[in-house]
Amino acid sequence: MQKKRTIIFLATIFIIVGSLIMLENFMVIRGISIHWPIFLLITGGGFLLLFFQRENNDHVLLWLGSFIFILGIFFYYLNYTSWDKLASLWPFFLGIIGFSFLSVGIFTRKKIYAYFAISFIALFIIFTLVFSVSKKLWPISFVVFGICLVILDYLYKKNKI
Repeated sequence: MQKKRTIIFLATIFIIVGSLIMLENFMVIRGISIHWPIFLLITGGGFLLLFFQRENNDHVLLWLGSFIFILGIFFYYLNYTSWDKLASLWPFFLGIIGFSFLSVGIFTRKKIYAYFAISFIALFIIFTLVFSVSKKLWPISFVVFGICLVILDYLYKKNKI
């Protein structure tokens, strides 16, 4: 019975969305196409719901759900500001990956996810600072990434993660 409800719900969403897009194409209504990131928010939220509803929590669902959901928020921001900002905001993708690993690390209590989260968030911060301050300093990001890899390798050998 649950499967039938899910299919009907999904079909209803597709019918409504298709109708709204068609009405915008015929210029009956305006401003619908700017809301395309809602699909990412719904998809990410769906993965998160699946993670929390299942008894055996699949970490992939949590990572993917949080990644897609945060990505949807970021794309909404770009829709309402300017996509030209992506040239300077691209390090946010590393931050989104880091926060996705952080969410998995919090719920699973496994250190490897926390290490990945710290690495990606550190890279996000470094890239953001480097590209905000001076574009001549971008090679420092390679140095920081290499240091993070050495630290992860050391922790892996020490703790057998």
